[in-house]
Amino acid sequence: MTVPETNEKRGFVWPADYYSSATPAPAVPSALTYGCGAASLLVLLVIFAGGAFVSGSGLSSFMDMALGMSLGEMRGMYAAEVTPARKQSLEAEVEKMREGLRGGKVSIVALQPFMQNLQGAITDRKVTAQEAALLEESARKISASAKR
Repeated sequence: MTVPETNEKRGFVWPADYYSSATPAPAVPSALTYGCGAASLLVLLVIFAGGAFVSGSGLSSFMDMALGMSLGEMRGMYAAEVTPARKQSLEAEVEKMREGLRGGKVSIVALQPFMQNLQGAITDRKVTAQEAALLEESARKISASAKR
């Protein structure tokens, strides 16, 4: 049996035809491929540098800054029932906790209960006396469990 010859163009290219034909013209300019490679290399370097920053003391510094900013925002959210003494004691406990964080005595993982309580307290843009007491107690527990 022989295969009949047809004049129809095939919808596919045989591998032998592909490899024996001339090299096709590039679809994109070569500068574009170098630019994309350089951009991907830059992204990898930024990711690597960010990982090195976070694995060092960078995350502690960031969390300290975030706590300071949250405390500043929280000052305007106190309800009328929160006494000035409660405000001062809460700020003192948070500052003590932040000092432990800066000194490496408080771990980032230990901050999670405080951060969850803080999120719950400031979600409604109002910090009640009960929420302030809860925040103060969680900050006190974190400071008490700090490494000596």
